[in-house]
Amino acid sequence: MWRVTGARAGLPAAMLLAVVQGAEGDGFCQGSNIQAPCCADGGGLILPIVPMEHTWDRGLRAFLYMAGLLWCFLGVSVLSDTFMAGIEAITNSTYKKKVPRLAEDGTPEKDENGQPIQDEIDEQIWNAAVANLTLMALGSSTPEILLSIIEIVGNGFFSGDLGPGTVVGSASFNLYVITGICMLALEAGEVRKIEGVAVYSLTASHSLVAYVWLAIVVTVISPDVVEWWEALITFLAMPWLVTWVYCADKDLFNRWFGKKVHPEEEPQLKPPLIRTLPVPDSKDGDESHTDEGAGPLRTSSDGSRGSGGQYAVRRNSAPDFASRRPSAAGPQKTTYLTYRRQTCAAGAGALKSVRPVHVVPEKETPENSQAKELMALKAAINESFHISTHCVYHWETATYGFPEIEGQAKITIIRTGKTEGSGKIKFRTEDGTAKQGATYETVESIVNFEPNETSKNVFVPLIHDYEWNSDLDFYVILEAVEAGGQIDKRSCKTTVTVVDTDKAGTFAWSKANNQTYNATDSQAFLLIERRAGFQDTCFSKVQTRDGTALANVHYRPLDTLVLEWKPYEMAKQVSVRLLRGERPATDNDNDWTSRFYVDVTQVSEDGAALIGEDTHTADVRIDHRAAVLSLDGEFEQLTYGQQIRQAMNVNAGGPLSQASVMDCIMHWLSIGWKLLAALIPPPHWAGGWACFCVALMMIGCVTAIIGDLASIFGCLVGLKDSVTAFTIVALGTSLPDTFASVLAIRADESADNAIGNVTGSNSVNVFLGLGFPWLIASIYWSTGATDEWHEKYKNDWDHYDKYKSTGAFVVKGGSLGFNTMIFSILTCFVFVFLYFRRVYVGGEIGGSKWGSRISAIILISVWFIYVLVSALQVYHADNFIEI
Repeated sequence: MWRVTGARAGLPAAMLLAVVQGAEGDGFCQGSNIQAPCCADGGGLILPIVPMEHTWDRGLRAFLYMAGLLWCFLGVSVLSDTFMAGIEAITNSTYKKKVPRLAEDGTPEKDENGQPIQDEIDEQIWNAAVANLTLMALGSSTPEILLSIIEIVGNGFFSGDLGPGTVVGSASFNLYVITGICMLALEAGEVRKIEGVAVYSLTASHSLVAYVWLAIVVTVISPDVVEWWEALITFLAMPWLVTWVYCADKDLFNRWFGKKVHPEEEPQLKPPLIRTLPVPDSKDGDESHTDEGAGPLRTSSDGSRGSGGQYAVRRNSAPDFASRRPSAAGPQKTTYLTYRRQTCAAGAGALKSVRPVHVVPEKETPENSQAKELMALKAAINESFHISTHCVYHWETATYGFPEIEGQAKITIIRTGKTEGSGKIKFRTEDGTAKQGATYETVESIVNFEPNETSKNVFVPLIHDYEWNSDLDFYVILEAVEAGGQIDKRSCKTTVTVVDTDKAGTFAWSKANNQTYNATDSQAFLLIERRAGFQDTCFSKVQTRDGTALANVHYRPLDTLVLEWKPYEMAKQVSVRLLRGERPATDNDNDWTSRFYVDVTQVSEDGAALIGEDTHTADVRIDHRAAVLSLDGEFEQLTYGQQIRQAMNVNAGGPLSQASVMDCIMHWLSIGWKLLAALIPPPHWAGGWACFCVALMMIGCVTAIIGDLASIFGCLVGLKDSVTAFTIVALGTSLPDTFASVLAIRADESADNAIGNVTGSNSVNVFLGLGFPWLIASIYWSTGATDEWHEKYKNDWDHYDKYKSTGAFVVKGGSLGFNTMIFSILTCFVFVFLYFRRVYVGGEIGGSKWGSRISAIILISVWFIYVLVSALQVYHADNFIEI
């Protein structure tokens, strides 16, 4: 199997001749391939298994092997789904951690005995960036890695062409084709950019260095030989990269070397301030609380409290508790593994079993727009802290709120980047619903910054009319006035809300009737606002009531939560503890949602604000599909019997009416693989490790068959192993990643899952897929040469005399070295191309209709260039530069 070499015919001509016309004469391979494994029994690790198969018609054999290859690709996809379920269970594992409970002033709270009160929370064991680079990248790269390992071990520790060719070919397809297809997946005008720039830069640079190092090893340092220390460096590059990624994710380098760190990047050591007003008959141990919005405060990008009449008017913005307390996280961000599993399941006609739970998108509202502007401003400020060539000016936050009686709006300009010199920036006001001369006075001025000065306050006069009216907005805009200072379109405009304070105000829920959470979430976060005035002290009462979700089954009720609103407070946050209750009984099998309601009412008539007629009730919905899909949940964990029943049913046992014709076809094509996957231990066993290990062994066995099929098929149609590897095998192993990336780029607001995983996977392929087997083989041959080694290389290797006494692990660098160098050059071009798109389009993926199409054509053309040049080099090496 592993030593097959194809005929020296051209690629298209050979396939056409072999497959369409069949073999000449008696069906045997001709010429130099007369003794190849595709023409005689034996030769592969497993195949062929049918006696006298070599006497069959050559075209028929090629068709059968191609069909078998495609079927095995489907099998690997099905098994990978279960394998990644085990990985997800491992990466989602938690441990109990005790943290001190802090009072409003940040000091630890103590019990009646004077002992510190500690809360127990669930803390993630795996760092998200490390998990994505190691186990998750391993999950998407398993076929390529195992193919390389099995090839070397099955070939008696001699090198082959399938493993390295698949690694390089898969990397080229992932980077060029998947990125190009993602360009076409978005609607015109949509843009996605990499948010984890530091981690992406590390994985991208290491993926490029990995392939350059690969070429240097086999062509420069020790031509055609991989020494044990070279293989060891390649293998150890994996933990090296993991360490760098972890440090970048934690921003440790900036902290260690004393560089500026944006306040939002500081670790959140203090929980949100909590304060409730006890009332008679309150229940002890109520785990729900409010986030006291004690004012005056502003919605600054660092979340700090302000002074002098700046208020919280950021409405509809979700609290960032997930980064502070995992146990209080809101809806979780969908990971790349989820999209990968969804793709694998769709390919097997069982989409329902792994369909991720998505919250229905909300209609665009002014509040949603404010929240998006705030997120964009934060991103702009965070990115600018790493700029060293010039300074960038921003507003401190996207929204400000001031009472009209304040007399002036105090807003802050932030300067980041290169701040060693002096600078200046212009700002001006612009009408919104508020008009100059009626609500505020027009201001247009230039602000001067001294060297190393990073912030400066500016003021806009407000006009008090002594009559009640609705809240009005105007804008303040930054404009560049010098070459050394720049502005970012995401952070150069801020909205100032002028709030009338002539009344006590009206209580209303933000995002009313549109709150959806997964059953696996631990808290439901709700924001209650005080609108149209906030001059008096008043109280409001918050109560929960059952819908289809039941108190103490699906959520912890709020019976007597009373909120005290001091003058100038505009927002408070209420959290309701969610419980992992079972899905309520319903006549509709497709209804996975339960709901309960949270009402805000007045405590007394004296000094109380009004209650909004249409916004006094928040509708909280719980989607229970996530509980069924949860891999570490406390219920609905699948048994062996349930796994087998799901495998035997179309659509994983869901309603047959929801299954398409293609679902049915794919189900029957893959039912054998699905039953095999059902024998793998359920993901919740042993924290996912049992599933991980058994699935890995099964994928390894199927990968060995794929290696035999690919090698023999290549021989039958006249393809050399290296060409078969970077075309057919690489494409087959990368198709699930392609569809997963398309799902990710459409569903996510960033490009991290779609293309960010590609560079990490490409690095893992080299460091583990080649580094590990090469290390084993180089150590094996360092003990000395065998008779088989001498027979193999005595007359077929230029460096035989140099190593005949000691032996060596031979990896001929001709086509491998050339292909990796071509890949490295083209990859540099693609990285530069994506960088320019980020700068001029605003993101690596998306943009205008024709801009995206042209970009897709360029990227996919790069892949065709790589395949064409590499194939020509393999078949016509004498016409290329010798490497």
